Amino acid sequence: MFTFLHEIWSNAMPILLVVDMQPRFSSSRPSWLIRNVSREIHSAMKKSWGIVFLEYTRRCGRGGVFLTERTHGKLLLLVEGYEHAMTVHKESDDGSREVLHAIDGWYGDDGREHSGGGIRVVGVNTGCCVADTVNGLTKIMPYTEIVVVGNACNHVYENEQPSTCGQDMINENVAIVEVS
Repeated sequence: MFTFLHEIWSNAMPILLVVDMQPRFSSSRPSWLIRNVSREIHSAMKKSWGIVFLEYTRRCGRGGVFLTERTHGKLLLLVEGYEHAMTVHKESDDGSREVLHAIDGWYGDDGREHSGGGIRVVGVNTGCCVADTVNGLTKIMPYTEIVVVGNACNHVYENEQPSTCGQDMINENVAIVEVS
């Protein structure tokens, strides 16, 4: 698992980062969002990009047992058998350090030194976890191009249609695109 990101990063191949697309978050459930995230996953797979699923995990009890609800099954089925996909867990809104740690583990060096082929971001919640993770990545990986796919993201509310709500919380150096 770790070798694939090393190959991708050192060869300047992009990564698709799928943030918190877990059924427990109502904002991850609209059919338009699952359809648009699926489209991004298919596109990334066609181009042999790395795909990282970032999942919100919470620690419970004295023993520190982690409780995680997996990413939507429909999305995980898309990458079944795809060798360039992995899951990373985080305990707060900002998952940038966990993403960087995964990259560091794959390369055996400091992921911050790599601009790579960039990171394309989809998922929920735009004004919380997506914004915090993206903003964190821009601080620790300043030379990496980061693109947020606006219509493959959603905010706290169950929107019938894609919404720009929360996008104003994302660092101004990050491109926000709409893909049809």
